[in-house]
Order: sequence, then structure tokens, then C-alpha cells
Amino acid sequence: MSTTEENRPEGLRARKRRRTENAIESSAVHLALELGVEHVTVDAICERADISRSTFFNYFPSRDDAIVGRAIEIPDGEAAFSVLDCTPEDLPLGLFRLLFAAIGHRNVNADLARDRMRLVSEQYEAGRLMMISILESGHQLGTVATAWLRARPEHAKLDSPERESALALALVHGAMTAKMTEWTAASGDVSAEESDFLRIVDDFRVLLG
Repeated sequence: MSTTEENRPEGLRARKRRRTENAIESSAVHLALELGVEHVTVDAICERADISRSTFFNYFPSRDDAIVGRAIEIPDGEAAFSVLDCTPEDLPLGLFRLLFAAIGHRNVNADLARDRMRLVSEQYEAGRLMMISILESGHQLGTVATAWLRARPEHAKLDSPERESALALALVHGAMTAKMTEWTAASGDVSAEESDFLRIVDDFRVLLG
């Protein structure tokens, strides 16, 4: 991925879509904080966000996905391989790029992230739902990484593609968790920069000696 591609300005349609998505998620999270996850309905989210039910389901398949974040649909096959092929000697970086390629942008709403973290800390059910979403996305990434290593054995660093994929994915997850602490201390939209990911990976190396 070139620097030009990374920093290309977001189009008007994409910005409008992201604003609507943020409004839906923010409404869902705030309702969950006020009422409890189990008492939130799609109709209540729509009323709070001032949207129709059809608009809601254009963005989210379910109420739970709006509250804790939906699992990310990771591309597979050649679409995924083309991303991983750009960093053949650095699978964790490739997975980081693939994750945000699937999302479609690198913007993180810090206020929403902070509210979600509060929700998860206060309500067990929210944490359970979020973990399911994270595990589903992680399973997709791991499956793609394993398939890529089998198709590109010359780039494998370990004897087991499954083990190498799992370790690379753990590193990405750890870096994202570390970065979340910084994001939740900000406000508004922040960007998931590749340079931040690489900095955190370097910190891992320092810890490992």
C-alpha cells in the first residue's frame, strides 16, 4: 500500500456514511448505558439516531452489532492475498492492513470507543457480545493468514502455518489493544496510523529483549 493510497482524502459519500454509522452506534451505546443492553431495541436506537428501520438494517444486521460493533467481514482469496503480498516478510503488518482494508477506512471515533469501553466494564453482557464479535473477526483473519502461508510457503518463518498465523494475529490484537488506550484518551475521530502500529511492535521487541 503506497503512502498516497494510505492518505487519500475520504470522499463525501464515505464521510456521510461514516457519520450515519457513528450516529447509530453512539445512540445504541448510550441507550445501553442508560437502560442496560437487554432493554435496548432497534426501534429505540432508530428514534435516538433519527433514522428509519430500513436505514438501520442497511448498516447493521442486528441490535447487538450496533451496540458492541459488528464482526468485520475479512476478504478472502486473491483479494486478501494481494494485501498480504505487499508485506510478504511482515505478516502482522499485512494483517493490520487487511483489517483496515476490510473496514474501508482508518478512522476511529474516540468518543464512541471510550463509551464502549465503559459499557463493557459495567455490563457483563456487553463484554460477552463484544468478545464474540472480536473472536469472529479474528477467526476470519487467522483463516486467511493460514491460507496465504500455505500458498506462499517461501514467506513462512515457522514450520506450522496455523501457529504462525495465530502468533501474528495475537501481535496485531495486542497492538490494537495498546493503541485503544491512546484512542480513548482523545476526542472525535482519530486515525489508526501504520506508524503507530510499527511503534508498538517495536515496543514488543524491546520487552522480548
